Amino acid sequence: MRKILLPLLCLLCAAASAQTWQQTIVSALNRFTTELDTAHYSTGIQVYDLTDNRMLWTYHDQKVMRPASCQKLLTTISALDILGPDYMLTTTASCTGNIITITYPDHETRYLEGDIYVKGGFDPTYTFDDLLQIVQAVKDLGIDSIAGFIYADTSFKDLPLLGNGWCWDDEPSVFHPFISPLIFDRGKLTPDLNRYPSDILHNPAKHFVGTLASQLSLQGINCRGYSINANTPDDAKPIYTKATRLTDLLPRILKNSDNLYAEALFYQLAHSSAGDNATYKDGTKVITGVLRSAGANLTKCKIHDGCGLSPYDFLSPATLVSMLRYAYGNKNIYDNLMPALPVSGKDGTLERRMTRTPAKQKVFAKTGTVTGVSSLSGYVTASNGHILAFAIINNGLLKAAIGHSIQDRICAELAR
Repeated sequence: MRKILLPLLCLLCAAASAQTWQQTIVSALNRFTTELDTAHYSTGIQVYDLTDNRMLWTYHDQKVMRPASCQKLLTTISALDILGPDYMLTTTASCTGNIITITYPDHETRYLEGDIYVKGGFDPTYTFDDLLQIVQAVKDLGIDSIAGFIYADTSFKDLPLLGNGWCWDDEPSVFHPFISPLIFDRGKLTPDLNRYPSDILHNPAKHFVGTLASQLSLQGINCRGYSINANTPDDAKPIYTKATRLTDLLPRILKNSDNLYAEALFYQLAHSSAGDNATYKDGTKVITGVLRSAGANLTKCKIHDGCGLSPYDFLSPATLVSMLRYAYGNKNIYDNLMPALPVSGKDGTLERRMTRTPAKQKVFAKTGTVTGVSSLSGYVTASNGHILAFAIINNGLLKAAIGHSIQDRICAELAR
């Protein structure tokens, strides 16, 4: 009898302990409701226990609000699911025509009787040094000049250079760049472009081919000029390709909240579905499909870009947690997502948050901030070792710090 009772007693104690932990944490979270009910801003929260596979706590979790950069979670999870971590973003330079040799009594000249095309694959990591690799590839053809033009092929996506709904006063910068399939150094002007029209500043593709033509000229290889919005002919011969792995973008998107990188991934999804001249609607359809697979309520979300900058983006905390749960249940997604998320008190946009709380280095989550909006969504390790998925969205804030404070205090309770 004693041999039977001891295991039974241990099971009962374990159940009581688990119940005590849940009751304690729920009680702690319930204390926030009065503060949130009387706050000047709106809040929605959902906390789900992934280890026990059950809902832990909610507060207006079905409320639809602007998510800000937590939108990037939908983009990255969808990309890992649909494209896979080994997907490559490619930019290819090609040439048409033949190389003609003319022999003179005292010298020989070789020129390309055709054109150079550069097809952008929306690789946000492209740099000036990468562009110089194209220069070297053209130089390796052994030519003195190009009879035709240098063309920018931007057919990867449609023409708009700003995301859908992006505000006119969101000037292009490190965080609010122009978006183009062909871009280098984030579109930053280089000194040698002073002799080119000023509209280069407002067109990354023209900036790209203008710089390429300039650099070729410095190498003694001239062309008739450059142009944009051309399609690479089927018979064009590739001379240089740069490929960037999808997972190389994730830390910049999540830890640093880079909007350009997020939009690049968003349009990879759009292009994977619609092909050339893909639009934001094509990207939206792909992410909506993943949301459907995740069991999210599709009536509680609107998606207009990949980074959360659009004022037309709307999500509920429940939608975000649905995607986090979906990622947790897919090893290929979760194992690549987790290392790229900011860690509380350690790095990324959470480096200076929760540094002196029980949540330090226990929260792996994406932050979101635009005027009036603050959000935080991701995973937290509870004191009993359980992994919790959570989403907190605050809208109507007069200061982002107010949202940060409530988010950090809630995470501290979840980790306590």
